[in-house]
Amino acid sequence: MSGTAPVRMPAAARRAVILEAAGAEFARNGLAGGRLEVIAEQAGVSHPRIVQLFGSKKKLFLEVVDVTFDKIEAVFERAEPTLTALGDAYVKLLRREPGAGLVMLQGFAAAADPEVQVAVRRRHLDLMKAIARLTGADALQVRTFFATGLIQTVSTALELSERRADTAWSAWILQLVAPAGQED
Repeated sequence: MSGTAPVRMPAAARRAVILEAAGAEFARNGLAGGRLEVIAEQAGVSHPRIVQLFGSKKKLFLEVVDVTFDKIEAVFERAEPTLTALGDAYVKLLRREPGAGLVMLQGFAAAADPEVQVAVRRRHLDLMKAIARLTGADALQVRTFFATGLIQTVSTALELSERRADTAWSAWILQLVAPAGQED
């Protein structure tokens, strides 16, 4: 025995570590298949500590979904305010953090649960509003942007990015619906 006490992690740092471990677990296994025991082990905390901090597996899942949507919105906020630039920023995020797209897809997949559906619907609609606000895009342009983003998300999840010209295709589609005066 070394005689040194374990280092206490500040609550915010512990919470961040748990959310990171939960993001990886939920990206792989979704709400139904994700296991708090695995998250606890990866985060170096006890299962009861996770429940104490988050209340339930579903609440932890919804927080992971919120963190993911926050990351996407932050990427959009930092990008040039055109549909193509926002699309490029999203693709870069997916390449850097493939789990982000998987968490979003898992959120949609878990929408049969009414509480999850309400939360994911709210975040999805908020993201659509942000796209319109940032770019001046109309409803059709926003729908096209999201449809294109879904193709990018699925292509990344299936690791098809290098096999198809999705980025070039996406840029072409987004240019077709770009608001007047915002062509790249």
